[in-house]
Amino acid sequence: MGRRSTARSGARPGRPKIEESYRLSPRSATLLALATCHEKQGKLATAWSEYIDLSAAARKEGNKRLEADAKARGAKLELRLPRLTVNVPRAAAVEGLEVTLDGAPLDSSIWGQARPIDPGAHKVSASAPGRKTWEGSVSIKRGERKAVAVPALAKDGSAAPVPAQAEEASAKEAAAPAAAAPEKGAAGPGKGAPAPGPGKGAAGTGKGAAAGPGKGAAAGSGKGAAAPEQAAAGPEESAQPETPPSAEEPESTQGASPGHSGSFVLEVGAAGGLLVGLMDSGSFGDLSAYSYSYNVPEGELIAPCNDDVCHASFDPAIGPFAGGQAFVGVALSEQLHLGARALGGYRFGGGYLLVGGPSASMRFGRLWLGLTGLVGVVGQQAKVTGVKGEIPSELADLNYGRSEVDVTAREGSLPETALVETLAFGGSVEVSLVLADLPSSSWTSGALLLSTWPTLMKGLDGLVIAAPVGLGYRFY
Repeated sequence: MGRRSTARSGARPGRPKIEESYRLSPRSATLLALATCHEKQGKLATAWSEYIDLSAAARKEGNKRLEADAKARGAKLELRLPRLTVNVPRAAAVEGLEVTLDGAPLDSSIWGQARPIDPGAHKVSASAPGRKTWEGSVSIKRGERKAVAVPALAKDGSAAPVPAQAEEASAKEAAAPAAAAPEKGAAGPGKGAPAPGPGKGAAGTGKGAAAGPGKGAAAGSGKGAAAPEQAAAGPEESAQPETPPSAEEPESTQGASPGHSGSFVLEVGAAGGLLVGLMDSGSFGDLSAYSYSYNVPEGELIAPCNDDVCHASFDPAIGPFAGGQAFVGVALSEQLHLGARALGGYRFGGGYLLVGGPSASMRFGRLWLGLTGLVGVVGQQAKVTGVKGEIPSELADLNYGRSEVDVTAREGSLPETALVETLAFGGSVEVSLVLADLPSSSWTSGALLLSTWPTLMKGLDGLVIAAPVGLGYRFY
């Protein structure tokens, strides 16, 4: 006869009615029902956002229990949220570009950022003045992370050009041949005056640049505009043409070493070490087999346990783990690599580590030193020391000021150990020693590394410390 077992029977109101009710009267209870409905429908990002709003509303109302409940529900959903990144390369970011997601405009400040989104199919479109509209679609599942790149929009030939821009472009095109051969002057009326240079000047042999009266060298449609290299040769036909600067530019870059600046970097390797979990509270399995009691004005209430009102306490867990690591990035120079690193492994005795994030490495002689920001999930098999049940804050005075009481098992006893999991955030330091440097022009170019990544992360209910050591090969 717990508090949560007193729900009235009968058909529940549908989502449209709940949304309309919340619109007319924005109450926390209605928002909780709406978020729960969206979660059951699989609209995870929508429900997650509503749980965040519910937590803020409950905090303003002073309802700590509802605030904690909303935070717990939101944190549990966050692990399953799909995230979509809409990238707009510099070449595609033309003036007036508008990008939309499912018809809603995306502000340029969030381009390139991963954002939570409901699972399912979504449409991305881009448009700009004088450009053809582009549309793309993406389907995303729970927990997936995907990215969509907006391509450079093709020019729309049917769109009328801006007069000022068209005139300016024509003027530049007309001035190009004239600037290349200033001595060749306009041809004048008829077939024009003979050019002072050779017969292959800008005007063409025996024809000048004349295309009719009043049209100078820039207007010639014969050979005048078709031979700019010959016009630049000077008055002597036997003179060698001057080498254009653009022809020399590739030679200056031929000496660049492959596998360095701007190249792709990949590191893979095995890793293992010690994993320490200091997560002193959390949940495990099905708590419905447990109950707890506390005083209410009418007497004593026996309440059933669930993840919202009950939590277990654990001893610290320490054990070895084995797994692997990977780094993917780009070499900004021979000494600096930027990218992302992932680290994962299985903890012997029960548990795991699966984290990753942005990473940077810098070389100092035979050492690589780096930093990595990490986020991920950690689990540990730990000894259960007890289970506590929450007492509503308004009933604390009837229960000797206590906010929690011990929970008893209806059947059997508490398990000796249980797997406790948490979302964790933190970072690691990289220290790598180059055992063998093997540069070459093939894809095997790289180095053999002996590395360690001391790691410290803060979980939702405790700390995680890892000291992995690994042997890997960095391709670059």
